[in-house]
Amino acid sequence: MIAIAPIHDADRWLKARLDLVVASLPMGAVINPIWAALFMIPFGGAFPAFGVVPMPALLAVVCVHFLTSVMALAIHTWSPKANPPPRRLLTVLLAFQTAAASSWALTAMLCWVEGNDANNTLVTLIVIANMWALVLTRGYHAALFGIGLGVLLASSWLLSIVSEGQAASLFVFITPIFAAYAWFMGASSRDRTTELLRSRFALEDTTNALEAARADAVAQTREVEAASASKSAFVANMSHELRTPLNAILGFAEMIEAAAVGPDISQQYRGYGHDIRESGSYLLTLINDMLDVAKIEAGKMELDRQYLDGKNVIDSALRLVAHRAEQKKQTLNASTDTNITPFADERAFKQILVNLLSNAVKFSPEGGTIDVACMRLGDGGVRLTVGDSGPGIPDDKIAKLFRPFERVDNSYGSGAGGTGLGLALVRGLVGLHAGRVWVENKSSGGLLAHVELPGRELRAVA
Repeated sequence: MIAIAPIHDADRWLKARLDLVVASLPMGAVINPIWAALFMIPFGGAFPAFGVVPMPALLAVVCVHFLTSVMALAIHTWSPKANPPPRRLLTVLLAFQTAAASSWALTAMLCWVEGNDANNTLVTLIVIANMWALVLTRGYHAALFGIGLGVLLASSWLLSIVSEGQAASLFVFITPIFAAYAWFMGASSRDRTTELLRSRFALEDTTNALEAARADAVAQTREVEAASASKSAFVANMSHELRTPLNAILGFAEMIEAAAVGPDISQQYRGYGHDIRESGSYLLTLINDMLDVAKIEAGKMELDRQYLDGKNVIDSALRLVAHRAEQKKQTLNASTDTNITPFADERAFKQILVNLLSNAVKFSPEGGTIDVACMRLGDGGVRLTVGDSGPGIPDDKIAKLFRPFERVDNSYGSGAGGTGLGLALVRGLVGLHAGRVWVENKSSGGLLAHVELPGRELRAVA
């Protein structure tokens, strides 16, 4: 719903109305002196029926209107540049309107010929015409309209009262009626102006709110991007610093486990070396995953895409997880289309498959089954599917799986351990290939992980 500008915001409403008045000033500044000059024709003797007004009086009328036109143009130029407070601008316009209305009152008095009904009628019609002009140019503000209308009515009415003749007597009654009608028309004009301003203010407020929201969103986005970049840089630097000493620890642990430092090491210490190597290898894998995720988020991961021997890469990945599967008495099944050749980076493709297989081994029970399939798609791409026989995962929590360090709080996510980086890395590597990855629960139990990678032609277009 669009907010409505409050009526009590007086300065805003006043400025909007006065701006409309100021915008109308140039038109009157041009027309009024021209009309004053044209009065010389009927009142200067060209039409004797209207009487003859002395030329000095007619020249005085032209000069007075020229001065008010200069005032109008000066206000029109000054107002937008100085941007005065609305109350000050109102004071200036009230003074100007008094002068402008007085110039027409003076015109009526100087051009009035006593006892000439034709003259009196024409002069009164000129005054009434100016009343209606005020409806169009000063009707936006009641005080400005009222002072102009009041001066014109007073001057014309007084001339009619003090003059003789049938026309003057008639205008004593008719002129106030025209003035009242003009006042009510001005009130109607102000009501329409109020509705227009209300709509304009609502649009301005909505636009300002949208601009503020957009600026806030842009600022927050920049903050998030900066924080993400800092986090990625920190992870990358720390991972590099940790890998160097960790490799040395792993080397010495392998030497202890293999009794390479001498035959006098007891079996117990060899077991310690084995535990150190196992823990260190896990930690190194974690660090490598963190580094890869950081590189992907920073846009620094580069891929060497080429056509791969799909069967060989899948067999290689299966060998890497075969030992862990044997320890849990699990069965690994693989099915690939003949001569399938994924167009991908070999290291990334194997990493994707190893991570999916590792999850399947981890979450499948003792004696479970893990199925791997790789099939060719109609567009030249491939679909890789890894299915396990684990407990599955609630559908409403599947989306969290692909976020870094996210773990689902059930047997799938917590009971089997894990850091939450494996699937995040899979998503990142698949995204670099312009592919897609998703998981779903099997109707028979367990989870299916799907990866689709486009062919070379589609990747080139992307």
